[in-house]
Amino acid sequence: MANTASPSRTGSNTGKRGRLLLIGGGVLVLSLGAGGFVLGSVLSNRQPAAPAAPAAPVIPPPIFVPLDAFTVNLKSEDGDRFLHTGLSLKVADAETQARLAQYLPEARSRILLLLSARQPADLATVEGKRKLADDIRTTIAQPFATGLPAQRVLDVLFTSFVVQ
Repeated sequence: MANTASPSRTGSNTGKRGRLLLIGGGVLVLSLGAGGFVLGSVLSNRQPAAPAAPAAPVIPPPIFVPLDAFTVNLKSEDGDRFLHTGLSLKVADAETQARLAQYLPEARSRILLLLSARQPADLATVEGKRKLADDIRTTIAQPFATGLPAQRVLDVLFTSFVVQ
């Protein structure tokens, strides 16, 4: 009996050890499988990096050069008429702005001569005012002295306009 008990005790230890290894191996396989599933889910749900949106172009702020109001007599056959107008020049760069400040008396003189050559009927319509704005822009754009660049005037904006 002693001989039969010994082998079965030894055999039962081997059986328990085998079962523990089998259970431990199963747990290990399940753990690795679950981890792989979770990792695969995370990687498949991860969206590809969106391409960076192109940076919006930086638009520099406009540069306006306000001028004091102008009051001039107009050429008229029906009596004395005058024009009182305020305007601002929209310029392309700081260099033009600085040049206009330096040559302001000459710029104002050019505009006064241009305004006083107009007839009241020419200024009564929107088209007439637009033509005047274009003429002012062209006149101011001319260089103030030999060797100086032209002024880069983008627009002439009326801030007041009264013909009487």
